[in-house]
Amino acid sequence: MKKISGGGKDRLIQALPGLIVALFVLQPLMDVLSYWLSTSGMGNTLSLALRFSVLAAVTAAGYLLSDRRRVYWAAAGILLAFALCHIAAVLQADAATAAGAGEATGWRPLLEDLANYVRVVQMPVFALCFITFLRKNENSYSAIQKGFFAALLVIAAVELLSVVTHTNPYTYANKSLGILGWFATTNAQSAILTMIVPVVIMGAIRRKGKAWLPQLAVCALGFAMLFFFGTRLSFLAILATAVGLAFTILVAAREKKRVIAVLLVCAAVCVGCFPYSPMYQNQLRVAHNAVLKQENIDARVESDGAVARRHHLEGVHYERARLVGAYHFYLDGLVEKYGIARVAERYDYSTDAAVITNARLAKKNFCRMMMEDAPSLSRFFGLELGDMRYHGKNYDLENDFHGVYMLYGLAGIGLLALFLLYFLGLILWALVKDARRYYTLEAGAYGIALVMAMLHAYATAGLLRRPNASFYLSVILSVIYYLVKVRQSQGKTGQSAPETEAQP
Repeated sequence: MKKISGGGKDRLIQALPGLIVALFVLQPLMDVLSYWLSTSGMGNTLSLALRFSVLAAVTAAGYLLSDRRRVYWAAAGILLAFALCHIAAVLQADAATAAGAGEATGWRPLLEDLANYVRVVQMPVFALCFITFLRKNENSYSAIQKGFFAALLVIAAVELLSVVTHTNPYTYANKSLGILGWFATTNAQSAILTMIVPVVIMGAIRRKGKAWLPQLAVCALGFAMLFFFGTRLSFLAILATAVGLAFTILVAAREKKRVIAVLLVCAAVCVGCFPYSPMYQNQLRVAHNAVLKQENIDARVESDGAVARRHHLEGVHYERARLVGAYHFYLDGLVEKYGIARVAERYDYSTDAAVITNARLAKKNFCRMMMEDAPSLSRFFGLELGDMRYHGKNYDLENDFHGVYMLYGLAGIGLLALFLLYFLGLILWALVKDARRYYTLEAGAYGIALVMAMLHAYATAGLLRRPNASFYLSVILSVIYYLVKVRQSQGKTGQSAPETEAQP
């Protein structure tokens, strides 16, 4: 890579705060572009190229500014070596795939799989780069605070425009519930909001002066966006943010204790309005639909059971025969690929609608059986992304941790776990060493954001494999490193950055 002059490097360092804020503003704008490209049927090639260009530019800046370039080379070596092993596993699986089996083969699915790999590795790469930025310019931290606030304002403006123009695609599109805005992926947007809101509210709390109106306005905006978004995790984020920040203020920032009332009142309003929330309304309709599905299943099982009895089937043969209609209706892809006998055994011959119609469980069972049949190398380095689609239906797991295992095997999930555990270890080390010094208002807010991120990774597929959401996780991890390691080396451990720097 071509080196830059000392003067050019200094100018880049000085420009970092502004570039960081611009990078935050760009994130929701790229999401909006991706949404409209998809809506218009133009595909995601342009938005994908833009994201990869941003990743390349940020990586180049991080490498050029770093005083520890061996870390970048080590990371590149690990990621490249793993990519080669993953490609070998994919090719081995393709060689064992029979023609017409309905699975992905050839170079086009392989390119799509490699593009998805880049999306996944963006998270650790961005985290590494932001750590460099925080080391090189002390104003980068306040720029990150401003960036979070700017991103939230852009998202709020997009949501408002979508509602005013009647183009809101809804969080639950089939029920016309929830304000999603011009964003394509519900779970990813839920993760983004739950990570941004605690940090932005914390920034408002840290402002100088005792005026409570700006704090109330920011808190009300953030909680309202979470409330009207309508997922269970976004509602949980309201409670986690209110209770978590209130506790943090009591422990680490008692001079701000008046703000506790603002937090708890805003949360209480959301709880009081719960019966009118999109999330609650969605759950009511889900429960109603479950009753209808159970009636459909019972009717199909009874009909097929009657036919089986007329043919004098008994034992396991009878149990399978009575399930054929219901399982073909709700689990058609699994039955077609793996057969009724194997699928019925996997589901323990259940006739419970909550089990049979559970899309999340169906995808998990599909992938588990696929991994059972895969060559040994796949268990260590994963399967191809295209294999998660079968005859046009998507069976990609709705859980990031399981999804990473399926796509990248034991080695992939192991590397991810080591990366995340490093930052969790930093938090535990700091709290054990001197909780009073390290547990600040900032640490509490970023801790809440990290918890919500991990909950999304556990419960959805909207974080680790979505570059628009994983960007914010990268920043959160880099800030955790900064609060524990960098401030310590600068002799600022346990001190908050000047309050004026944290103003949105």
